[in-house]
Amino acid sequence: MSNVIFTYNQEAALTAGQGGFINESGAYVITITEAALTTSSGGAKAIEFSGEADDGRKVQYLSVYVSKKDGTDNTFGVNMIHAIMGCTGVAQLTNHMKAAGQYVAPEFAGKKVGLVLQKVLRSKNDGSDTYGLEIRMPFIAQTHQTLLEKSEGKSPEAVERMVAGLKDKDERRKGSAGGSASYNDYPLHDEGYTPF
Repeated sequence: MSNVIFTYNQEAALTAGQGGFINESGAYVITITEAALTTSSGGAKAIEFSGEADDGRKVQYLSVYVSKKDGTDNTFGVNMIHAIMGCTGVAQLTNHMKAAGQYVAPEFAGKKVGLVLQKVLRSKNDGSDTYGLEIRMPFIAQTHQTLLEKSEGKSPEAVERMVAGLKDKDERRKGSAGGSASYNDYPLHDEGYTPF
């Protein structure tokens, strides 16, 4: 007698070799696994989100910069954090030491949030290509409404409109020399970070 150990699942088969990470622009419902509080080597402060989409794909290094290198508020980032808080129902954030030198905002852990993500093509220091994802718009995971749509009693349309016109952003340096690489002001990964 033989026991069935697998039944073909086409959806699972199509994701084989994809690395298990979100790698395209689009709208995703994410369960936040961690919101790390980081400071770049230049002094800019960020909340860096990691999470998992409903389909099991993961996302890491979604940095929202809340202060600039000079310590002044980054209004865009501060507003984005407030929007994510509103979409997840988080009333306040605290910092909690996860390990020596590692801080998190534990209130976000386990919360579901909708995020419109845009793929940004970049150049590494060695000239090769890489990419990152940036948050363009948060939305309420259950209804797909933005906070503005919910407050005005409107149906969810903004996310679909944004995704319909969303294209990958190309910030790669042109040629081998120089080029403006402003993203270096805000590192993608946690190398050289110190806590808040």
